[in-house]
Amino acid sequence: MLKLENITVKYKDKVVLENLSLEAKSGEIIGLVAPNGTGKTTLFNVISNFLKPNKGNVTFNGDLQYKTEGKEIAIHKQLATFPDQGDLFEELSGVDHMKLYANMWKGTTKHVKEIYEQLQMERYVKKKVKTYSLGMRQRLCFAMIAAADTPIMLMDEVMNGLDVANVSLISKKLMHMKQEGKLIFVASHLLSNLDLYADRVLYLKGGDIIHQQVLTDTTDEYLKVDLTPDQYENLAYTLPEDHLFIANHLCCIPIKNMTEEEQKEWVIKLSAYKGKELTIGPLGTAEYYEKYYHEF
Repeated sequence: MLKLENITVKYKDKVVLENLSLEAKSGEIIGLVAPNGTGKTTLFNVISNFLKPNKGNVTFNGDLQYKTEGKEIAIHKQLATFPDQGDLFEELSGVDHMKLYANMWKGTTKHVKEIYEQLQMERYVKKKVKTYSLGMRQRLCFAMIAAADTPIMLMDEVMNGLDVANVSLISKKLMHMKQEGKLIFVASHLLSNLDLYADRVLYLKGGDIIHQQVLTDTTDEYLKVDLTPDQYENLAYTLPEDHLFIANHLCCIPIKNMTEEEQKEWVIKLSAYKGKELTIGPLGTAEYYEKYYHEF
């Protein structure tokens, strides 16, 4: 559905993206994580056709080339970006904002009521935005992009300022939108939340995607325990070669190729470290983030 080929973006002598390639399809939620200043916003601007790369091509549905003159309107009909709270109109109601987005992209407002009911906004959606709290404004921004109902959606920090209940509510709506065939990119610092709904998570560093974590693939499981560097050093010579020591504190031992007896032996050995919690499972987004960015 969306294909990026060898995308390079430079500002004077600074290379922000370098030969980045990516393919994404309908009905997929893709998480995007990286420290600030490593290219997330630039990548979103390239995908949304707000920024022309110095090199490379972006293609939508196999035939719509971003660089083709006169195709801007056709591209923007297919794609909506998450609005900023600063762009909201204080004197308009929430439902007015949703209808604005619905009319701009979908050409109808029939679905607006269903969206704000799903997001439990009935109590305040018809009031002026100047009466809204930060959490209510953030939920409205999400409701607006949902009302646009475009095939591709770019969401930057969609969960900012939301409590646990609202994070759960929006996560559920994201899953529903995915089932409708939307292609959704979510850049977020709420790493464990991405594990709940993303199909894969991309990690940006040095202008390119350095790792792609497929969250639907849970075949690689680890014994995980927090250790001090000294504790790790004392244990290191006995550890399998493919173990990980993440961010100088998290020891992860792969168990995929271990026998049941070997797994028990390692559980007993690691349990000797008093006060240390031992867990078993795949690596999550937060753990990969520490692996690639703990030096930041």
